[in-house]
Amino acid sequence: MNISTLKTQFSEKDGSMYGRKNVEESTAMLYHENSKFNSYSIRSQGEKIAAFNNPYVNERSSQPFKCYPGYPTIDLSAYKDIEFESNFQSLITNRRSVRDFKTSYKVSLYELFVSLYHSYGVTKWAKMQGLEEGKEGHLGLRNVPSGGGLYPIEMYVVIFNGHIPAGLYHFRPDTASLEVLKEGGFAEDLLKIVQAEPYVNMKSASGILITTGVIERLMIKYGERSYRFLMQEAGYVGFLYNLLCESLGLGCCWLGGYHDDNLNEFLGIDGVFETVNNVIAFGSPNEQCSI
Repeated sequence: MNISTLKTQFSEKDGSMYGRKNVEESTAMLYHENSKFNSYSIRSQGEKIAAFNNPYVNERSSQPFKCYPGYPTIDLSAYKDIEFESNFQSLITNRRSVRDFKTSYKVSLYELFVSLYHSYGVTKWAKMQGLEEGKEGHLGLRNVPSGGGLYPIEMYVVIFNGHIPAGLYHFRPDTASLEVLKEGGFAEDLLKIVQAEPYVNMKSASGILITTGVIERLMIKYGERSYRFLMQEAGYVGFLYNLLCESLGLGCCWLGGYHDDNLNEFLGIDGVFETVNNVIAFGSPNEQCSI
């Protein structure tokens, strides 16, 4: 489907203030229409998925996460031994977006562990099937649903105020550790990239969680449908992270107004094969307001 066909289709269905005039030049709608399944495409996609399940590909898809060899790391895995419980009903009832934080609050290693590990860390290892004879591999499972177990999300944390030095960190899900990408106070830099003020007092936060999507991990198996799966998973991870912060007595605010390419550059990623999809400020609540 091209944009002209899409406009015609909108015209036929347009009967309200929410119609064609709002979406006729929308690339998002164009993608949505072209990624719909029909009887042919769903069968064709099934053949591609079947072809994906071979020993060569399975072996290489068993590590769906990045790592930064040679970078310093901070091990958070010791906190796995601490029992973590929460009242789910209370969490979903009380969760609200927090727009102002206590500037003096230092986020702890335990809080970083709980919020990162339980939202997207590897919490179980499952033996992989279909590998070549004599080879053995395990797939690291997370607490979120993921298309084909390919886990396209990466997690980065920018610490403004914490029990570890201020800086940019990458969360390593298999080892429950933080890889130190660069140290420094980046709050002022991010205030120029993320347009949150004056609605959210971002500089008062303890830090910012940034998640990215590596679209290629999904596209090799699911083709055009992949971006839908990626956005579903990004939303699930972000919501779970919010609930985990709530369980710790922390607050979050999802931020949508950011300069994508500048933020990708800050993270040191290409912005094409890997690009930002979530930005969430977190810290100890100073004042809560619901949205």
